[in-house]
Amino acid sequence: MWHVSKGLQPVLFTVALLASAALQGAEEQQAPPQHADIRVLIDISGSMRQNDPNNLRRPALRMLSGLMQPGTRAGVWTFARWVNNLMPVADVDAAWKKRVQSLSNQIASPGQFTNIEEVLDRASRDWEGPPSSHARHLVLLTDGMVDVSKQDAENSASRQRIVDDLLPRLKQAEVKVHSIALSQRADHELLKRLAGETGGWYQQVDSADELQRVFLKMFETVGKPDAVPLQDNRFVVDGSVNEATVLVFSKPDAAPVVLHSPDGSAYSDSDLTAGVAWFHDQGYHLITIASPQKGEWRLDADVDPDNRVMIVTDLKLQTSEIPSHLAVGELMHVEAYLTNRAKLVDRQAFLRLLEVRAESVTSNGSQPRAMSDGGQQGDAIAGDGRYSMQFGETEPYDSVELLISVDSPTFMREKRFRLAVHELAEGKVEQVEGGLQLNLQTSVAVLQGTTEVSAWQQDATGQRIPLDLQTAAEGGWSALLGDPQAPVYVHVSGTSRLGNLLDRTIGPIVPPGVPAPAQVAEAPPQPPEPVEPPPVAEPPPVEPTAVQPPVEEAAPAPIEEPGDEEGAGWLMPAIVFGGFNLVLLIAGGVWFLVRRRRGGGDDEFDLDVALDESPAEATKPEQPPQEDAA
Repeated sequence: MWHVSKGLQPVLFTVALLASAALQGAEEQQAPPQHADIRVLIDISGSMRQNDPNNLRRPALRMLSGLMQPGTRAGVWTFARWVNNLMPVADVDAAWKKRVQSLSNQIASPGQFTNIEEVLDRASRDWEGPPSSHARHLVLLTDGMVDVSKQDAENSASRQRIVDDLLPRLKQAEVKVHSIALSQRADHELLKRLAGETGGWYQQVDSADELQRVFLKMFETVGKPDAVPLQDNRFVVDGSVNEATVLVFSKPDAAPVVLHSPDGSAYSDSDLTAGVAWFHDQGYHLITIASPQKGEWRLDADVDPDNRVMIVTDLKLQTSEIPSHLAVGELMHVEAYLTNRAKLVDRQAFLRLLEVRAESVTSNGSQPRAMSDGGQQGDAIAGDGRYSMQFGETEPYDSVELLISVDSPTFMREKRFRLAVHELAEGKVEQVEGGLQLNLQTSVAVLQGTTEVSAWQQDATGQRIPLDLQTAAEGGWSALLGDPQAPVYVHVSGTSRLGNLLDRTIGPIVPPGVPAPAQVAEAPPQPPEPVEPPPVAEPPPVEPTAVQPPVEEAAPAPIEEPGDEEGAGWLMPAIVFGGFNLVLLIAGGVWFLVRRRRGGGDDEFDLDVALDESPAEATKPEQPPQEDAA
């Protein structure tokens, strides 16, 4: 009877990956652009002296530029009355990052006015037609309103040109605007609209101290970097990683940060070696390691949920396009898959050793989300290497973090996304000169095209009192109430920006001082819960064929001895891997190339050998050793 040891399991994993590379011939994936063109627009108007007195925009920009990965194009603009292209758009490399670090010291608060129109125009002027290789992003940081003159009419005209002329042009060029409001007096309505209608992210920041963490999350949104999990200040590097960048947030009085490599070497910002670059700035450390050692690394530092380990690798976790905005009750299809050197990894012998999963984190906690490659619950084709789920939320959230992860015996990957979940409309009842008025705002972030809206009050007898809605600017509606005590209900229907038909009743909306009704006369329709794909059932073990002595039909079945389970349990793995028998005959030669020792003498699959060797090289017999291996 065959028996497989723990030591042989990594060999099977290696063989599966090599066979996958040899046999798959997978076609290129139709995925969103994997590189980004990022234009950063920073307000340097005089009001920043109050909102950012310590010029924390400087270290935040330096951190953002330091995180940018190969293949990115980027540029930096500053603006007040005038617009200055601080750093021209170019491919990001070490020289580009060093130049930004130097030029960032010019960021201060010397200007007058806040010319948002001109900086949006100039930073995007060269973008025409749809993007091909680089997704387009504008990151706009400001603390003010549109302010180009002392004349209110000129300021209003400039703002209107942004809405009427610039915004349609940006949408046509598929530019996503990500806006950061660094004060209460900023034009939040405009910044939300720019982000919502272009599919970008809007963030209000109460203090400049938050800028670095906001810039990190903006970078994860626009750069979509590959990362490995950092748990209890430990992370594992596999053989396919070419470069690792470790971001560590630190407090002023924190102990020095120390990074320990798998071989026991210790690194700090005062004791470096070749291949390790250490940048220490206000509030954070940024450590870049070229060709990092495989194995577990460890940090001596404060544990922080925003610490990250981002990597450059050929073995990438890819996803479908994940929007920044979703409607309550709306389901979106999410897909995740691995590529090795831009080719889809779809060999079953390899995929069987993976766990692909998702987790959504909201203000109410975290929730696991199953992803399946079983051809069900939104997954198009079973076993094609693309794991899918239908994602949705049944209540609104300002922010949902969606974490997608891949685990295997020797490598891990993760990516983070943020999205907001919106009601189709938000309304409130306010006191005005003519009485009580319903003010309603439909969500431009999730609705597109024509939207149908109706509203009514419902009295104690259940009778509806229709309201005469009047349109207002930018998706707004209003209506005077006939009954000062009756709650208001609103019905909204339209098409979402994802192309889904949406239909929802919202309410009750009650006037000030009026208690909500004990029972809603007409409850809003409940959206479907996201469906979790069922786990794939394991096939039952196949019993070995054996000659049994004749048994009377009524006689009880013989009791199987516990020792038989091992032999019976191996038959199925032997059948599964039977297709690789020929390759396994040569695995002895490959074994000496791929084995690796860990404490205790266990053998560990060496991923970089599997990824770097061509299939032809992998099947060549190794030259006999010159000395006795023993």
